[in-house]
Amino acid sequence: MPKLLPFPVLFTGLVVGLLLLITSQFITSMKHLDKVMNKSSHSSDKVRVALLLEGPTYDQGWNSSALESMTELQKRFNFSLEIANNIKPEQIKKVAEKYAANDYDLILGHGLIFSDPFTDVALRYPKSHFVSFNGEAPHPNQTTIRYDMKPAGKLVGILAAKMTKSDKVGYIMVDKPTELTQVEGFIEGVKKASPKTTIIVGKVPDFNDIEGAIRTTRDMISQGVDVIYTTGDSFNLEVITEAQRAGVFTIGYIADQRYIAPEYVLASMMQDVRQCYRIIMEQFIQGNLPNGKVMYGLAEGVNHLSQFGHMVPADVREDLERELQNLIPSRGSYGG
Repeated sequence: MPKLLPFPVLFTGLVVGLLLLITSQFITSMKHLDKVMNKSSHSSDKVRVALLLEGPTYDQGWNSSALESMTELQKRFNFSLEIANNIKPEQIKKVAEKYAANDYDLILGHGLIFSDPFTDVALRYPKSHFVSFNGEAPHPNQTTIRYDMKPAGKLVGILAAKMTKSDKVGYIMVDKPTELTQVEGFIEGVKKASPKTTIIVGKVPDFNDIEGAIRTTRDMISQGVDVIYTTGDSFNLEVITEAQRAGVFTIGYIADQRYIAPEYVLASMMQDVRQCYRIIMEQFIQGNLPNGKVMYGLAEGVNHLSQFGHMVPADVREDLERELQNLIPSRGSYGG
């Protein structure tokens, strides 16, 4: 039978063991604290990114898609990310200067409104790279991203022409210069697929003119249009709903809008913000993000058709897949 240790000896052993454990944890904690305290204001090997938004991050649209995209990419690329939202136009220059003066490597302005202020700031902060959308980028450390919408419009035009039975299709657009290239592509696509098909283009003055969009929809339907492509984003819900009531097919835009009217939305031409930012971050981290104007579209996967509705026949889907391969330019993965 083993001899029992006296209580004082056992107690002493427990105390010594506990002290060793505490000492070990203390040393580990101090090493961690020392590492944190002696760490510079930013890691020299970590890319610093600032995302500037003119609206709120919770809009479930343009701004929130940018935030979600960059948060997702942060996990993949391990960069530091700072968000500034609800920035007024007159504040943009000052905010951009703040980040550039604090040595941020990449400053992203999510929209056209950031282009001119970035141009004013960029020359004075050559170590920062400034990215905006749909504007100008005259300096070596500036990039502006533009959506290549003409090929996308052409693909949708072919779909509309192949699905019309009345040989009349409609396009509802916002009357802005930036919207015209997609209309041109749509017209080309329709004429390529069916030269005899009539195209009716309806214009509304801005993206929030829901009443005008509904009137335009009703007018097109009264003229015999049986397929409508609507690119208003904010008024697409109302246009698709109005067309559904009349038994008219529609094609959605930006998001996959088949859920609105599953029996009547043929497909949607999507703009993938995540893919856009994925390309930007990959190129920047690899050191090959182009300066100047850069076009992203079908070839880069930034524009793509959603899944088709069940009413689109297999032969039409196959025709569109072949056309897609023809429309994708023979250039590198990310274009330029």
